[in-house]
Amino acid sequence: MRRHLWMLEPLATLTLVLWLGYLVIDRRAVVREWLLASGPLGALLSIAIYTALASAPFISAGALALLNGAIFGFWEGAAVNGVAVVLSGLSTYALARHADARLHLHEDIERLPGWARRLPVGSPLFLIALRLIPWMGGTIANNVTAFYHVSMWRHMWTRVVVAVPIAVFNAYLGWKLAGLVR
Repeated sequence: MRRHLWMLEPLATLTLVLWLGYLVIDRRAVVREWLLASGPLGALLSIAIYTALASAPFISAGALALLNGAIFGFWEGAAVNGVAVVLSGLSTYALARHADARLHLHEDIERLPGWARRLPVGSPLFLIALRLIPWMGGTIANNVTAFYHVSMWRHMWTRVVVAVPIAVFNAYLGWKLAGLVR
């Protein structure tokens, strides 16, 4: 019985993250009003939600990144997104290290494009290249850093180099799109 309990933790976490993702995408007006009504706490709540979404494999926080730009404006939205990217980087590393025995990483690496497979696994260039592959690349990069015991420093700087500019761009895009709607 105890051996099977390890499955409940990730299942419960994934259920929560999927529910948060549903709220952010399908109920974005409600989320927007809730974050705005929360005042200064709204930015912290958004960071927490973004971190949870970005920490889950194959779930994108892109919709919330756009929403942050629309709600908080460009500079504050970019700061919220940037902080959340760093926090989610720390949490994905910790989660992947915890789960590395159950990962089927070699299968994921075999499915990568040929140009990515030719790079040395765990090298900075490999991790940056992976993070540029939409949807699956970041998740595989996070798992690679844990599985191959890449340093937290290398994991974080290769994540920040790719993800922070994208998060800032998403805040800008959300801010501009909000201006068009008003």
